Amino acid sequence: MTDAPALERVARPPTRSAADEGPVAELEEALTVIVRWSISREVQIETMRRARCNLPVGTVTMLHRISTWGPVHPSQLAAYYCVDNSTITPRLQRLERAGLLSREPDPSDGRAALVRITPAGERLRKRLHQARRTMLEELLQEWPLSEQALLAGAASRLAERLELPREVPTPLPR
Repeated sequence: MTDAPALERVARPPTRSAADEGPVAELEEALTVIVRWSISREVQIETMRRARCNLPVGTVTMLHRISTWGPVHPSQLAAYYCVDNSTITPRLQRLERAGLLSREPDPSDGRAALVRITPAGERLRKRLHQARRTMLEELLQEWPLSEQALLAGAASRLAERLELPREVPTPLPR
């Protein structure tokens, strides 16, 4: 059996057909495969390679969140990712050493610091997004543009319903 390229590898087809159970079951099964593809090690590694990034994936994922929120307290990132501050700190330090983040004093609390994405961090974030977009374009290149547009529209509508609140979470009290 030949090894399929990482971009085209998906889970084996189910023994039962979700389509037989209705459109919601079929969608749920498709989303499971899509998410599994999206977070697979092969896709993450390929994304990082194409974006010319050699940082750990878990560290780089915070760039988008920080870019979206603007200056943010590390404790707010920890609350968002449901981890302890001690997990976030080394990742932020790695990004700061790489010149992708900067720290600044919090004007409302002189004891606290805020992290902000730097121009270099924003450039890397854009390269990462472009790499993933290119991978999707390659997967869909044989689809007619009309079908790509239908899929994009339906997926966007679903994403709007699934979107988590955009506000910055308040850290839980200790």
